[in-house]
Amino acid sequence: MTGRTTNLMPASTRPTVIFHGTPSQLINVPDLFGTSVAIGGLAVVFSWAASRWTVSPVIVIAPVLVCLARLAFVFVETAFTEIVIDMERITCRQGILSRKVSSLELFRIQDVISLHPWWQRVFNVGMVVILTSDSNNPRWCLPGMVNAEQMRNALNRAAIALRDYKGIREVNMGRV
Repeated sequence: MTGRTTNLMPASTRPTVIFHGTPSQLINVPDLFGTSVAIGGLAVVFSWAASRWTVSPVIVIAPVLVCLARLAFVFVETAFTEIVIDMERITCRQGILSRKVSSLELFRIQDVISLHPWWQRVFNVGMVVILTSDSNNPRWCLPGMVNAEQMRNALNRAAIALRDYKGIREVNMGRV
């Protein structure tokens, strides 16, 4: 042996990160709008009821607090969602009190779609939908992704590069 070592692993043991972050809170705008409408409706109902009967403030405030608590939960749930996309896999960590961690190997990606609802397009936010060959999770949705179109392109390129690097070929069985 001449002292030379063969490097079987890539030079970097840490994969290159494509994305690391949380979904945009912009995806919670419909919940914010719905809560505002619900609180407005409650205000109308309670003002109408107060003009006819004596209404306790607890009866008025309790439903509003429930609506606000639900809205706060939605925003916190989004904040506690962490998505890491590197050159090998997508890892998604979700949960506030209990934690769910799931991952998808990039070589399993078959197709990537980016969806941009009209109200999110203004802010350059969209949902990235990933169709996979994973039988347990054939469809992954990553909502609230900033620059979703660029992420879709990056995921496609990374999946193809990883399949080429590992020598993996895709064979479609059934419907083409």
